[in-house]
Amino acid sequence: MNKILVMIYDGFSMYEISPLTSILAWSQTDWQIDVVASEHKPYQTEDGFDVMPQMTFEDVQNIQAYQMLVMPGIANYHTVLPDQRNIAFLSRFKTRPRPVIAAISASPILLAKAGLLDDTKFVAGLFESAYEEERFIPKRNLVRKPVVSDNGIVTSTAFFPREFGITAAHAIGVNVPKNIFEQFGTDASAEDLTFRDNG
Repeated sequence: MNKILVMIYDGFSMYEISPLTSILAWSQTDWQIDVVASEHKPYQTEDGFDVMPQMTFEDVQNIQAYQMLVMPGIANYHTVLPDQRNIAFLSRFKTRPRPVIAAISASPILLAKAGLLDDTKFVAGLFESAYEEERFIPKRNLVRKPVVSDNGIVTSTAFFPREFGITAAHAIGVNVPKNIFEQFGTDASAEDLTFRDNG
């Protein structure tokens, strides 16, 4: 069974990872998605949904059982960063080989705190002031592109969730076209919008 691990925290952004999880849900390979957090309690998304993780960090015995760790964005990283359990869990991914890590928006700040970006190019959805305030972020490795894939870590900003999802899917061998979310555009014809069961 192919498995990915989705790490959640207070104020996480579901929509930023939805293109990736949708790709996996519709891929021809079965993917199991396990949701993990520091505690077994509901975590509220930035838009008010409560999500209950299936497991805690302590329940993840073998990170190698997963092909990817997915980290959604964070509405306010100041509420998540101080929880050392998040950093300790991510530190487990400093080993090699390891699962691909896909982190979007502000979540790369957690990777930086865990030392996972010290030798890795990345992009993050952080205000410029964060790079001055949080001196542990290796700004020398910051690349200002929509999506950056380096050293088995895929990062992006909140403005490019579709591109992030496609790049992350490619990183674990899921072959989807780069225009999967833009096949017709707004000029779709009536035929384009007629769905038939080919079965």
